[in-house]
Amino acid sequence: MLTERQRKIIRHAYETVPFYMNISREKGIDCEKCEDLADIPIVSKEDLVLRNDAFISAGYMAEYLQGKLVQTHTSGSTGKCANIFWNLKECRRSLLPLWIKRKRYYDINPHDRYCYFYTGRRVGETDIEIEEGGFALGFCKCNLTDEKLVHIWEKMREFGPVWMNLQPSMAILLCRVIEKNGLDPIPTLRYLETTGEMLFPHMRKYIQEKMDVVIADQYGCNELNSLAFECPKGHLHCMEENAVIEILDEQGDPLPDGEEGEIVVTSLSNFAMPLIRYKIGDRGCFLKETCSCDDPGKVLKLTTGRSNDWVVDREGNLLNAYIFVRCVENINRIYEHAILQFQVIQHAVDKFTIKLVIDEECEPDEICRYFMENLWQGTLLGADFRIQIYPELIPEDRSGKLKWFVSEIEDNVQGRGMGDNV
Repeated sequence: MLTERQRKIIRHAYETVPFYMNISREKGIDCEKCEDLADIPIVSKEDLVLRNDAFISAGYMAEYLQGKLVQTHTSGSTGKCANIFWNLKECRRSLLPLWIKRKRYYDINPHDRYCYFYTGRRVGETDIEIEEGGFALGFCKCNLTDEKLVHIWEKMREFGPVWMNLQPSMAILLCRVIEKNGLDPIPTLRYLETTGEMLFPHMRKYIQEKMDVVIADQYGCNELNSLAFECPKGHLHCMEENAVIEILDEQGDPLPDGEEGEIVVTSLSNFAMPLIRYKIGDRGCFLKETCSCDDPGKVLKLTTGRSNDWVVDREGNLLNAYIFVRCVENINRIYEHAILQFQVIQHAVDKFTIKLVIDEECEPDEICRYFMENLWQGTLLGADFRIQIYPELIPEDRSGKLKWFVSEIEDNVQGRGMGDNV
C-alpha cells in the first residue's frame, strides 16, 4: 500500500509535471486509484535526458525562470546527461536524514571542516574553492599529477579538515602520493565518506592503512540525493525518509530479498523535479538478514554500481577519468544541455575515442572543438583523440548501463599501485 508521503508526491507529479500528465492522458492512469507503486509506470534515464524540461513542475516554473532553483547535473556512470533542479529548502531537507546518521554514527556535524574534489565549475576559475562560511575546501580534479596532489595534501593539512567526501578512486590517488612521498598525516582527519563509485574491500583496506580514518560509504545521486548510508556494522541502510527503493526484475516485478535486480527509486523530497519509479541504472538486492545496529532501514547491497578506471598518460601517471566529465559539464553549462550522452574509450596511452550524442539543434563541430578546449590536462596534449558523433543514445550493455569511461590498457586495473593490498 502507498503511504501518505508517497501519495502526496505522486499526486503532485501527475497533476503538475508535463511528463507525468502526458503519461496519465496516454495510458489513462488515475493516480488517486493507484494502491501500490507497481500501479505507476517506470521512468527511464532516457526519458529524463530526452525530455528534460518536461520533468519540471508547473508549481515551480516561476522559480525556474527566475533562476532560483538549485541546478545540478547527472553525467553519472551511464554517461547520459540531464539537468536536475531542486528547490533550495527541499534540497536541504532531503539531506537532513543523512546528517542525522553522520552525527549519530560518526559524530560528524554540519560545521565540521571537510575537503572534497569537484569536476568543474565555471571556465577559468581557480583550482581551489572555499565555500561560504569557511567550513569546506574543494579541489578541482583537472591536471592531478603527483606534484599537484602533494600540493593539495599540504593545503589540506593547513586547512585541518575533520572529514573528507570523495570518490574511492580519488582517495586511492591521494594514498599513493602519501605512500610514495612519505607525507605526514593530517592530525585533525578522522572520517572519510566515499560516494559515486563502488568501494571494494581491498580499496577500503588500503585507504584505512594509509590515512588511518574511519570510512563510511554513501550511495546516492544528484537526482534524489542520498539513497543509502553505511552504518558502523558495515551495512548500507536505505534512507527511507528521503526515497523509496525497489528491486525489480526485467519485467518490472518486485524481487524477494536476496535476489539481484534493477534499482528503481522514487523521490519523497524533490517536488520541483519529482522522479517517480526512476530506473537509476544500478543493480543490487536487499539482504535477507537484519542488521544488529539500531537503524531500521532495509539493508541494500550494490552488485553493479558506479566504478571508475583511471586514465594513464605517457608518463605513467594515473589520472582521474572525471577530467572528461568536467568537459561535458562545462559545455552543458554554456550550451544549455548540448551533450545528451558520452563515452570515452582509452585504447593506448596516446589514443582515445570520444563518443558524443549531441542535441540536434547544436553545431557538432563547435561542440567538439569546445570539448577539446576544455580538456585541461597537460600530460594528454598531443594524444590522438577521435570524436564520434551519434544521432541517438548509445546502447547500454546487459547490466542496463553504459560505462562512460572504458580503459583497454591491460594493466590499468583498480588497485594499481596498491602493492600487496590488491
